Amino acid sequence: MAAGGGDTIAAIATASGPAGVGIVRVSGPAAIAIVGRLTGRAPTALPDRVLVRAVVRGLDGARLDDGLVAVMRGPHSFTGDDVAELQVHGGPVNLGQVLAAVVAAGARIAEPGEMTRRAVQAGKLSVSAAEAMLAVVEARSERGWALAQAHLGGALAEAVARTRRRVVDALAELEAHIDFPEDDLPALAAARLRGELEAAAAAAAALAASFGAGRAAIEGLRVAIVGVVNVGKSALLNALVGRERALVSAEPGTTRDYVEVPVVWDGVAVTLIDTAGWRGEAEGLEARGIALGRARADECDVVLEVIAAGEPPRALGTQAIGVVSKVDLGGSVPDGWIGTSAVAGTGLAALRAAIVARAAWADDSEAGSAVVLTARQRDAASRAGQALAAAAAVLADGRPLELAAVEARAGLGALAALAGEGVGEDVLDALFARFCIGK
Repeated sequence: MAAGGGDTIAAIATASGPAGVGIVRVSGPAAIAIVGRLTGRAPTALPDRVLVRAVVRGLDGARLDDGLVAVMRGPHSFTGDDVAELQVHGGPVNLGQVLAAVVAAGARIAEPGEMTRRAVQAGKLSVSAAEAMLAVVEARSERGWALAQAHLGGALAEAVARTRRRVVDALAELEAHIDFPEDDLPALAAARLRGELEAAAAAAAALAASFGAGRAAIEGLRVAIVGVVNVGKSALLNALVGRERALVSAEPGTTRDYVEVPVVWDGVAVTLIDTAGWRGEAEGLEARGIALGRARADECDVVLEVIAAGEPPRALGTQAIGVVSKVDLGGSVPDGWIGTSAVAGTGLAALRAAIVARAAWADDSEAGSAVVLTARQRDAASRAGQALAAAAAVLADGRPLELAAVEARAGLGALAALAGEGVGEDVLDALFARFCIGK
């Protein structure tokens, strides 16, 4: 039995819906006894990590299902507690009946992510690994999945560890000179230490800068298509996805609401959002649709600003890509804009490439290397980079070594936070609230 104690929790660990197999997972001090009671097996008759066939029955003896039982005794389990799993036929009704029997026998329903949270609290899993595990589940494309798996395999942990070792070595040398002030730090040694701290600062800053690529790979890019009525937005959407998804009509204001279409290009998940066309005389439902589309566009990572060929270009924001439609009808294309034709297919490949490039990962031969996946990780990496750069600047300016040591220690603290050490309960609450109940 695990030493941790606490409640015994239970949850359905597999997806809802019809399935060949479904799993009810139980974790806690009474897990094996509860499952043994429902299957008529004494705990001693359930060996570790061996599948045992058994009929599952409710407390009233009524037959629920015929399945398999697996137990993993703590502390040698995922959660660190005793864990038991009932592997039965899938389907929400069947699994619901089995879970209800487990609860009636003494377990309680787990909170979202509580199984994984117990693993973190038992030291079985780092916070960073838990974040990577969630990214594996949430990945919307093969590229995002590969990045999350690399993270789960330790890519980020290894990168952080390398930087921490560099800073620890530099800090140890700094503190040695602080302890023996009669020995001035030679100029060559100061330059070398400054170089080490600058390199560590650059590595941390690079990790912080990778957040955009990491988030885009896991969550995908949201791309809004905006422009005036009848400029060809819906036709462009249909051409980009290769099928009719939005209605196209010569009548102004056909699109009253935004239309979302998910696609995957070059391993990057993209959600294209066709918004209602702008026009000054819109009113009623159409005006509301335009306002809704503008609000949705404000939430997007990329905005395709669409104009007709020959029209003067608009000023583009940092998130915008300028697109000229209907170039098959003639007209000029402004410099820096992409000319397209939904009819002839002109410029569609270039436009897709420009969108994917906003993921900052399209041509990265190092895809799958260390990339931060969460805002928490980005903020920690950014703090580390700033502190380590400040430590290097102290040495460059010839200021007291104590100041450089203070900044270097702050950088080490931020790197520890990046690795998931010393994370507060509020951060854990926010993280595990995103997990499913059975994870």
